[in-house]
Amino acid sequence: MSNHYEEFLRRLVQYRVQLHLTQENLSQKLDITQSQLSKQELGKTIVNYKSLVRLMNMGWDIDYLFTGNQSVRKPSELTALLEGSETSQRGAMLEFIAWVLDKGIKQSVQELSVEEKCEISILKMKSSQSENESIMYEIRKLSGEAQIPMAEKLGVNIKKYRALERRQIDPDAELLLGIYEATGCKPSLFLTTDRIENLIIDDLWNRILPTKQKEILVIASQIDKFLGK
Repeated sequence: MSNHYEEFLRRLVQYRVQLHLTQENLSQKLDITQSQLSKQELGKTIVNYKSLVRLMNMGWDIDYLFTGNQSVRKPSELTALLEGSETSQRGAMLEFIAWVLDKGIKQSVQELSVEEKCEISILKMKSSQSENESIMYEIRKLSGEAQIPMAEKLGVNIKKYRALERRQIDPDAELLLGIYEATGCKPSLFLTTDRIENLIIDDLWNRILPTKQKEILVIASQIDKFLGK
């Protein structure tokens, strides 16, 4: 077990204690036994993908567990706009939001960070509603790596990497930590939840200059009226 994974486990236990949850309380929420949770916290078994998704849906800061950097989420007007759009227009609204956030970020920072590049790339993928691409593929494409070098960076064989990229297997906590260390992309981006688009939108929005936000909201309001007709 690597030192970084030990730090992940330390933050996991600390997070549980801060929320005043016993192992029995949390294990029930994760739909596992207390013994299974104990083994995960001790590093005897790896925290699996399903548990990470459940924790994220409970509101846990997954990225903090992996990176030690706390996320400050402030719900944005764009998220409210997306959630308020008609079901039939959601795809079009998400595509517009992805486009305008890409432009707004590039006009607000001197150089895009790795995290910002990852989030923009994944949001664009989500907005295109592509069934053939995976987040792992998008991240590898963004990094400019071939499959074999990426597999080597993650410390897995090529067969397992290809299964990961084809969405035939889900990454556990140890593999997610490896992906973060190899690419710099937030681990939460790889967890399939209904909230991921909102989290990306809010994070990117809060990095855009206030003056640009005002310009974007004017355009967004017009687009919303247009789509609602």
